[in-house]
Amino acid sequence: MGRICVIGPPGSGKTPLARELARRQGIRYIDFDATVLLPHWERVPREQRMALFEPLTRDGDWGTDGHLRSGREWEQLLLSRADTVIWLDLPRWRTMASVVFRTLRNTVTRRAAFGENVESISMLWSPEHSIVLGWTMYQPLRNEYTRLFSDPANREKRLLRFTSRHSLGRWLETVGR
Repeated sequence: MGRICVIGPPGSGKTPLARELARRQGIRYIDFDATVLLPHWERVPREQRMALFEPLTRDGDWGTDGHLRSGREWEQLLLSRADTVIWLDLPRWRTMASVVFRTLRNTVTRRAAFGENVESISMLWSPEHSIVLGWTMYQPLRNEYTRLFSDPANREKRLLRFTSRHSLGRWLETVGR
């Protein structure tokens, strides 16, 4: 594993896993959220994202987390350059519990998340909030990743799918430290 993309719905544990794999493999970690989210929850415009990810993923080994949706060229760039894709296909109840816990923890402690942004109570009603996105994106992402994993064009990649934290933990024990 040299170029790793960890994918899954919000709350699946993409970021902690990608960071841990990068640490264990001795490769760069590319913080997907910090790359596209600016301070005050502003987002880098979509038309500028390719220019951000192209040089970040061109050379060397790296690990990142996010989504690899077919309609987004910067996400397809990550897919084309990755040699390993890890799909955290956990049950919806598990991912939603994680999103709610993370939101409450970050809101109460004022802990920075998603780059250097801090969540607030008023954000809970936003259609862009991770709780809302966690619910609405779950099945569309699952459908997208099912297609991605069955696409013959991705046969040369190492494709790993974990449906439980237990199986992920057992596998992680085998990854070099």
